[in-house]
Amino acid sequence: MKIALSSGLTVSLLLCGCSAHERVHNHIPANAGVYEDAEGYAVLSMLLADAIEETHGAILRINMLTHVESVNGTHSLEDCMKIPEEFREAANDYERRAATALVLRKKFTLNAPYDLAGETRIVGSKTRPASPTATDTTPKISIGVFYLSPVGFDATRTRAIAYENYICGNLCGWGAFRLLVKNAGKWEEAKDLTACTWRY
Repeated sequence: MKIALSSGLTVSLLLCGCSAHERVHNHIPANAGVYEDAEGYAVLSMLLADAIEETHGAILRINMLTHVESVNGTHSLEDCMKIPEEFREAANDYERRAATALVLRKKFTLNAPYDLAGETRIVGSKTRPASPTATDTTPKISIGVFYLSPVGFDATRTRAIAYENYICGNLCGWGAFRLLVKNAGKWEEAKDLTACTWRY
């Protein structure tokens, strides 16, 4: 009898373990490709580096799937802003790349540690995180998650468009469509252009 119970318990634990393992991986579409664009990671790394201070965390969390362009107008590039003519080619490339989800890899170059989060959404409190005190030296994991798009480029790869969204709760977060130009080998935000940004 003891052997039968032990075997049953073992089988139950194995099945629970397998189903839990499946749940962890269910959020990644079976046909999802991998984002491998080195220049795209350079652009996204620059955007994240600019955002590190606002997250109040020493460890950034980045959603492991790229943002998918909405077809109903919510978070749609075309509905959010008037595309400057010089960025039209990059916009078309962005919309093509953002049509399907891609899996991000740990290819970001940041001065802060980061992790790829598996959640497809984050649910939190309605309050903003408190700023860390000067005496608090414990490393913090960002309470929010960054959602990033693949980067759209023009043919010369000197103009780019990317989507960046940071969600830290129901009424906490911000985002933008970023228009960037490459000057002297470095990416920077395009000047004198009205970008589309939002805050929650």
